[in-house]
Amino acid sequence: MSLYIDLSEFLADPITTGIQRIAGGICQSLPANRATPVRLHANRYVALPAALIDAIGRFFGDDSESRVMEIRRLGAVQTGSPVELSPRDTVLIPEIFGPQRVAFFRGMPDQAFSRCRFFVHDLLPLTHPEFFPVESIMHLYGYFRLILEASECGFNSEDTRNVYYGRLKRTGVRGGVVLPLGCDSLGPKPKQATLNRPLVFTVLGTVEPRKNHHLILDAFEPLLRRIEGLRLSFIGKMGWVDSELAHRVRALDADRNSGFRFHSATGDQAIRNFIEESRATIYVSSAEGYGLPPVESLWLGTPVIASTAIPSLKGLGSMGIHFVDPLNAVSLRNAVLAFIDDAYAKQKTEEAFRLSLPTWRSFTREVLQWCGQETTAF
Repeated sequence: MSLYIDLSEFLADPITTGIQRIAGGICQSLPANRATPVRLHANRYVALPAALIDAIGRFFGDDSESRVMEIRRLGAVQTGSPVELSPRDTVLIPEIFGPQRVAFFRGMPDQAFSRCRFFVHDLLPLTHPEFFPVESIMHLYGYFRLILEASECGFNSEDTRNVYYGRLKRTGVRGGVVLPLGCDSLGPKPKQATLNRPLVFTVLGTVEPRKNHHLILDAFEPLLRRIEGLRLSFIGKMGWVDSELAHRVRALDADRNSGFRFHSATGDQAIRNFIEESRATIYVSSAEGYGLPPVESLWLGTPVIASTAIPSLKGLGSMGIHFVDPLNAVSLRNAVLAFIDDAYAKQKTEEAFRLSLPTWRSFTREVLQWCGQETTAF
């Protein structure tokens, strides 16, 4: 019985951010020769060299141009051979995809389609369309229809599974499996808690409407010039935001005395440094399928100021977390002021450090079990 992992989207655009971290985490953690990488080409799967798995894993520790070139070389269809799925094979699809791949799966015989395992990241473009460009919703519509017909789905959170069955399938039945994502993409857990940090707060993630960057600025601007040493940083690309917010961010960043900085292009080591130097990170999204940045922050021992809509934080109680409820500028400002107090910041930092969180190794082990693979030697 063979396990194939479909990496078509990643190979078309090798990056280390967003949902591509799922492919990267699996490739970093898979034991040698446990899965064969494949990509879609000319309406059929092409099996690629096993060395591609290792190359992708190394890329998530070093996203240099030479690593990208290695992935493109090993991932070229010319290096592979056509795959004929047997009745005992399994295909893991950890990616979201567009119409071409939808057509490929729809053309599969039912028996072959039943052997596909789809990992569902979120259904936000359907449940919260107000936060997404219309063209992206239309591009993914066929994908959402397809996974509703799949017999084997895995989910990153209980929230995503509930939406899938309750709102889309409209049934009280709950199937599939929940597979919590790894929190250790940015490296090993620190050996001790770092206390007495400066008054630095960091916001991780693409600047887009549902992440509420405008609300964060509303909360901070009355404080930045009033509290000595207070600083705020946005770490992430400028996404689909209105021109007013984009101008506001860039104007504050251009003012050397504002206490605000915007960093649009940073590597994993730089992101880790930003997190470890922060008194707390901020993640107050209005809607999430999972939410990796806050648990990656907690993994590194840095507390999180968060909204209550983050599935990855559910089940952790308030350990290392300050929830903003109701979600408005006043409540967020009060959360920031709470962390100005050294005793409170120390308490939350120690709580974050003590948390036990899933790793990409534990995630990959659960994925292999879901795919019917032996894990005793994992």
